[in-house]
Amino acid sequence: MTGTAGAGAAWALAAASDAARRIHRPPGVRQRPTVLGEVGVILSALLAIGSVPALPALLLWLFWRAWKVPKEPSETYGRRRAWAWSAFGAALTGYLFLMFVPSVARPGLIQSRLFRWWLEYMSVSVAYRSGQPLPDRQYIYLLMPHGLYPFSGACAALSEMVNVFPRMRIAAAGAAFRVPLIRQLISWIGGIKADKASLSSALKAGQSVCLFPGGIGEMVRTDGLQERIILKSRRGFVKTALEHGVPIVPVYVFGQSILWSQFKLGLWVERLSRWLRVSLILPYGRFGLLVPHKLPLLYAVGEPIICPQLGGSPSEAQIEATHSLVLAAVRELYDFYKGQYGWQDRGLEID
Repeated sequence: MTGTAGAGAAWALAAASDAARRIHRPPGVRQRPTVLGEVGVILSALLAIGSVPALPALLLWLFWRAWKVPKEPSETYGRRRAWAWSAFGAALTGYLFLMFVPSVARPGLIQSRLFRWWLEYMSVSVAYRSGQPLPDRQYIYLLMPHGLYPFSGACAALSEMVNVFPRMRIAAAGAAFRVPLIRQLISWIGGIKADKASLSSALKAGQSVCLFPGGIGEMVRTDGLQERIILKSRRGFVKTALEHGVPIVPVYVFGQSILWSQFKLGLWVERLSRWLRVSLILPYGRFGLLVPHKLPLLYAVGEPIICPQLGGSPSEAQIEATHSLVLAAVRELYDFYKGQYGWQDRGLEID
């Protein structure tokens, strides 16, 4: 009898493991992109991401061009100066307009073919550590790693992925909401600022939120040779989860850290980035351009870590205990799926 019970338990464990390793693909999303889809992704990446350095460079060039016009009192040079300064003024006005004009969520737009192409370009797939999709309720998702650009967060809010992470708001650094085109994209997917007030407002409204705990420091430390995340010193999300009684779900996105390459900069750059609250990086991707490498993304969704609502501020002991559970869950999640992604020998360093 004992042997039968033991065999039954072993079979149940094997079945649970098989279910956890099952790969799910968003319905209606191809495993590989079409030629048209691939071209669309490349062009849209060049437009959106390329605009980050290109627009300021254009402004500087127009200013330099206007400044260099000789100041001689002739009609010809006068017209050239007027045209040059007018061009600079028009470009600056357009840039400031894109920086400050209100932008809102566009749920219909993010369901369009263009955004589905992005999921197909990255061959997005999902695996659940519990073996099945999570119960439909409110969560605080921790997406790791951050990578040079947090594409995993953006993709999680696009097209059919909104059914994997329903009612989820992506939290982004405040500085990102002042970068033209990038701020529009963040707003279209319903992004919010990663500050306490915005997070609390979303959670009180019954929405889920997505956080990248590694932040700017993790962007600078992104390494193509091993996985490096910053989590040991990040406890703010635990306090927020305990205050609101919302479970924490770790999500490790395999492939996120190698979507981009970067020119290595010194440790002082990380310190300066954190002080300025702006990432100072020199990335490049496919073809040496600002286009992400064509690599698959596997979203490994962990099991929820229950955070009971305390009715007040949690103690340091409560925060520490929950934080330890998160660290252990992230380590187990990575070790469980790394072989399935083909990273048997790729280590994970948690700072």
